[in-house]
Amino acid sequence: MDKEKIIGFEALHKSMKKCIKGVLWKDSVAFFYHNWIREILRLEKELKSGMYRERKPKFFTVTEPKTREIMSIAFRDRIYQRSLNDMALYPILTKGCIYDNHACQMGKGTDKARARFKCFLQRHYRKHGTQGAILKCDIKGYYPNMDRAIVKERLKALLDPEVYKMTAGILDTFPGDIGFNPGSQIIQIIGISILNPLDHYIKEKLHIKGYTRYMDDFLLIHKDKEYLQECLEKIKLLLKEFHMELNMEKTGIFSLTEGVKFLGFYYKLTDTGKVIIMMDPKKVKHERKKLRRMAGLVKKGLKTRKSVDGHYESWKVHASLVTLLRCYKTWTNFIKIYGGKKMEFKKVKTSIQEERKQEALAADLEKQKALTEYVAMMADVDLPTEEKETEDYGA
Repeated sequence: MDKEKIIGFEALHKSMKKCIKGVLWKDSVAFFYHNWIREILRLEKELKSGMYRERKPKFFTVTEPKTREIMSIAFRDRIYQRSLNDMALYPILTKGCIYDNHACQMGKGTDKARARFKCFLQRHYRKHGTQGAILKCDIKGYYPNMDRAIVKERLKALLDPEVYKMTAGILDTFPGDIGFNPGSQIIQIIGISILNPLDHYIKEKLHIKGYTRYMDDFLLIHKDKEYLQECLEKIKLLLKEFHMELNMEKTGIFSLTEGVKFLGFYYKLTDTGKVIIMMDPKKVKHERKKLRRMAGLVKKGLKTRKSVDGHYESWKVHASLVTLLRCYKTWTNFIKIYGGKKMEFKKVKTSIQEERKQEALAADLEKQKALTEYVAMMADVDLPTEEKETEDYGA
């Protein structure tokens, strides 16, 4: 592969424009952006001459949704890794992914994974009713316990030798002897692709049609609970080849009517075939805290009101995926905290419904207009044109 497509000036500049989104308020990023021509030329020169060395990363701990250590790499290193990922790794490593692998891919995501799981539940009900169960699996310490030798062996078999050399050089900079920290996009892409053999095994060998995976969380739906128990034992054996194991505290077989938690939502299939979706109250609490922090940044001038409004509108659409009535009963005190203003969840529900009605009405009007024009054209009838009102301002 032509290295210029990865470490050339144009490639690094394109990568910088992607990496800068949402983080321009940081001092280090703002400095790089202010001097971006000089900084990218310097980075390009170091990469081409072989003098490039990664800067020491920083580590911090997050407590939501669970406590874990996150690695933050320097902005210039992030630009290089993003370019390598987008131009070389992503096209190759995602080529073998099944359709129902929903993490870190364009056109995929948590919302798509949840919608797909709901579709599987509805499809299962049409064929088997409420007969059957769900096998939920969670891999224990996915990134921290990832075997580096296995990762490198797989990458070496798939990648161009020059691209593999560049990727291995980055992987060798991670501290410790085993596992990775998910602070790098390259590690995330490796995370979705390393278990491709497991995905194909479940789909093609175990013949599970109702299967979906998001990184280290995956679900299997089948009409026979005993068969799912057999699948669980076979999955354990296959994971041993990757030196991984399941977290048995989060792994189990659940009846369809009992329901299961997946990506922060609770799913339950009723006797009438309706899929009830309820959001985890912890996610609402987490979002409330996040909005408080963002409101504080706005008051300090570190964030704009427009960016916070955009974040909330995005989350509001995300929350609308659940069964709204049940959400309202569970969280009647849900509020939007921003600039001292509060919005009850009932108002959010109403606004979403009104937006959907307006969109449907506009679509119906467009269809009616197109149909009228078509009929008029076939009948060779001229429709009256809409004359714009003009104002007479006098001579």
